[in-house]
Amino acid sequence: MRLRWILAAAAAALAIGVGGAVATHVSEVDPATVPVGFLAAHNDVSSFNISPFARAVKSHRADVFVWHNRAAPESALPWHTHPGPAIVTVVRGSLGFQREVEGECVTTWYTAGTGFVDSGRHVHRVITRADGFDAYITFVVPSGTPNQTLLADPPEACS
Repeated sequence: MRLRWILAAAAAALAIGVGGAVATHVSEVDPATVPVGFLAAHNDVSSFNISPFARAVKSHRADVFVWHNRAAPESALPWHTHPGPAIVTVVRGSLGFQREVEGECVTTWYTAGTGFVDSGRHVHRVITRADGFDAYITFVVPSGTPNQTLLADPPEACS
């Protein structure tokens, strides 16, 4: 398990180092407005599957997007997909990851201190409970990808 975490961290570091160019159509937060320090620490990453990162970082070319997402209580983001994987780290509240699995609409809940890898290239959405959530999401997408998030219709089982 520790090896998987180390490999995931190495893949993310490689992607950041090699593909640090961020698409120009996404505005960035001024680093001077973000407090220094750890944004997340000791989140459980033992279940991370790192193979989607190898797929996204073909020929040592990838772009990285890092997003602080805050969702209001009892809300849902639109159905969407990503052209590459994303590391999701929940730091406050409860995040529900909703997608179709074998013809059923499934929601997996993640709470503060946990996280997961969204492998990308499948339709899903994020929902919240009464506590909303804050999460840090690191997207790794093939260089030249127009956006890290692409809107999509809901899967049939979740319509």
